[in-house]
Amino acid sequence: MEKTLRRYSVLFCVLLATLCLAGAAGAAKKPSPLAGGGAAKPRLTVSEFKNKTDERGMNVPTKAIRDMMVTELSKARLFSLMERENLDEIFDEINLGESGLMDPETAPKVGKLKGASYMLSGAVTVYHYHSGGGVIAVPHLAGGAASKTAYVVLELRIYNTETGEIMYAEVKEGKAKRESGGLVALFPGFGIGGGGGSYGGILASATRDAVEQHVKEMKEYDW
Repeated sequence: MEKTLRRYSVLFCVLLATLCLAGAAGAAKKPSPLAGGGAAKPRLTVSEFKNKTDERGMNVPTKAIRDMMVTELSKARLFSLMERENLDEIFDEINLGESGLMDPETAPKVGKLKGASYMLSGAVTVYHYHSGGGVIAVPHLAGGAASKTAYVVLELRIYNTETGEIMYAEVKEGKAKRESGGLVALFPGFGIGGGGGSYGGILASATRDAVEQHVKEMKEYDW
């Protein structure tokens, strides 16, 4: 009886140690947040956004907007994102591997790039900024109020690359508004006014609003 108990005790200890090692091995290999982990996700490539606005003299940073969309999609973990914008750098790495200067076991292999299941194309149709304000003068003081408003409209489509079907077609409008005001002292020979100033930050906020609305909408789809 005593030998049997000792035998079961040893078997239990071995089993426990095996489970602990398996758990440690699993904890050491955490999935990349960009890869999504778990079940395979549909592969998506994001093309550069097009500028379809009527704003004259307005610099629309389509590349930066595309990068913002890629970042938000990676955080949402809806797709496995495929790199297409920097393929030249990938080809350079492959050519270096084929030159014989790189370890063959670690060199990237030709023909191993994965195709995308879907392609996202986007267009900026509105990229508008408005600044207004004024001055209310009292003896030796001036009170000013300035408001800045930005509107950005993003039109997105996601295509099935195999069938050409449009899987997603939505338009989202992002808004951002900032207001400021206060009193300042007036001195002879100097004036003061409201409005003006940098508009890059508020337009970026409006753009992010539109991007986040799109990503939220995509989460409702069964990809």
